Amino acid sequence: MSVPLHIVTGFLGSGKTSFFKHYLNQFGSEKKLAIIQNEFSPVNIDGRELHYSGDYKILEINNGSVFCVCLLGAFIGSLIKFVDEVKPDEIIMEASGMSDPLGIGQVFQSEQLRGKVYLGHVWTVIDASNYFRAEPLRNRINHQLRVADTILVNKIDLAGDASIEVINDVKKMNPFAHVLESSYSKVDLTVMKKSFGIFPSEEHAEDYRPAIESFVIKSNREISLNQLKKFVHKLSPKLIRSKGFVKIKDSKPVFVQGVYDDFTFSETLDYPGSTELVMIGHLTSNENLQIRFDKFCQS
Repeated sequence: MSVPLHIVTGFLGSGKTSFFKHYLNQFGSEKKLAIIQNEFSPVNIDGRELHYSGDYKILEINNGSVFCVCLLGAFIGSLIKFVDEVKPDEIIMEASGMSDPLGIGQVFQSEQLRGKVYLGHVWTVIDASNYFRAEPLRNRINHQLRVADTILVNKIDLAGDASIEVINDVKKMNPFAHVLESSYSKVDLTVMKKSFGIFPSEEHAEDYRPAIESFVIKSNREISLNQLKKFVHKLSPKLIRSKGFVKIKDSKPVFVQGVYDDFTFSETLDYPGSTELVMIGHLTSNENLQIRFDKFCQS
């Protein structure tokens, strides 16, 4: 049975730990939750603080980033052991502030993790009161915003009237994400919880959990819109959920979003990055989707 792995990212001080505590307090009694904390500090203070929020299993990754290739193998081994021992219903991962959320796509490509975990929901927490003071880190912040399913504009109480400009900028960066305002990272998560579920019927989700895989396609190549649609159509019988940005030949990039075989391709004006397309479904064949995508780019 595959377990969803949700990612929470955001810079130091944005309110990620407060979000975790709020999430755990709200859903900890409903499901068996597990946490992965990925920080560079050798002493994880946040991890100890979360222990006071309830009885949750925490896997701490210190002195490095799981998004670093040099540590990827060790993290995959730790994650496999963690999942097998804890057997959680959901895993929530706190990424370090400088991380690329889709860098973890390399984890999902591992043969060892087939049928164990898949990419769930991506949250990005931002500090509205200091949002425009982080210009040296702007590229990394923008990337985290673009790949988010939900953006939490936190510390609204401290930002005051400036929060309006922050929210407008965030929506411009990612018009397809849910944008929520908060203080102390407190939001009504009961509404958002259903967006985590990708099964036909939420009430029968526990009885219907086949082996689901995630694959992240990353490429600097451009593809024609017609070829992109053919690529997606070929895979659609196996797909449950898809989303991402794709570079299009002789045209603006598009944001792809799909549930099962229902897809939309929306032009986006402000996306200078490379193609990053997340595909989740019954991708159990040994075929490399990255290679298949590159072939469609050449056609």
